[in-house]
Amino acid sequence: MTDCPKSQWILILILCIVQIVTGNYGLWADWWSYEGISGPEYWGLLYPDWLLCSKGRNQSPVNVDPKTLLFDPSLDHIMFKGNEFTGYLVNNGHDITFDIEELRWKGVNITGGPVSYNYRIKEIRLHFGTDDSYGSEHSINGKSFPAEIHIMAYNSDLYSNITEAEKSPRGMLILAIFAQTTDVTHGEFEILVNAMNKTKYKDSTKVREFYLSRLLPPTDYYITYEGSLTHPGCYETVTWVILNKPIYISKKQIDTMRKLNQAGRKNPQMLMAGNLRPRKDVNQRTIRTNINFHNHKCSMVQHMYYSVNNKYAET
Repeated sequence: MTDCPKSQWILILILCIVQIVTGNYGLWADWWSYEGISGPEYWGLLYPDWLLCSKGRNQSPVNVDPKTLLFDPSLDHIMFKGNEFTGYLVNNGHDITFDIEELRWKGVNITGGPVSYNYRIKEIRLHFGTDDSYGSEHSINGKSFPAEIHIMAYNSDLYSNITEAEKSPRGMLILAIFAQTTDVTHGEFEILVNAMNKTKYKDSTKVREFYLSRLLPPTDYYITYEGSLTHPGCYETVTWVILNKPIYISKKQIDTMRKLNQAGRKNPQMLMAGNLRPRKDVNQRTIRTNINFHNHKCSMVQHMYYSVNNKYAET
């Protein structure tokens, strides 16, 4: 922070004063980004509700080290109830988000796996890099993927909406799916890509008949840990589930994503690609998996047993 140029600190100070005088902290909410003086390093400095961004010890994303994974035989398969989505694909300047409508229907729900509540899917967020060498927020053994899809669900048993849930205990479940590039077009993802052609700049467009089952990779295996949102305010209310297989999208599809802009058509600023939060320390958290590695070197399988000493069992 000492390396921050004086002009940048002046800009931050001006914004802070405006917020204090007007009471409008929404200015900061619109101003944050993934780089520069409004980037992740500064998210937790100005707005009190975002303190966890700089002080939290259970933050996301993280690098998953396969050697430290703990096999947990109690982890069930994840179950989905419902399948079809309708909503709006929104270019909000920070990322591209599929905002799912909940009116008139119960929505698509997730249960099982590492959670005991019902979680209703409300958003699908996309994170991606400027080239195939990076793009995912999480990494596996230091390896990044070109993109990462977040299926964001809130605890509908305890909370009435995602805004309330994201600040509350056990509030959020985020299903993370890595995306790898190939020459073959992903049919269901193409629905979102076609919508992106209408949201190249800050805008939104209607999306109908999008099916979750056609997006998910064919696997029942996953990695899970307790963490946070990867955007402000970084609330530590998230159970993360990272699927162990990626989906495959074409180079043309990801190129469309990389053309998305952060601002309006009349005031273009910069491209959205690179909308990633840097990885955070695991900090003693346990990262579990339902993948049985057979050797049980790192496992929650019970090997110990209790036996009454025959000396004291005699009658």
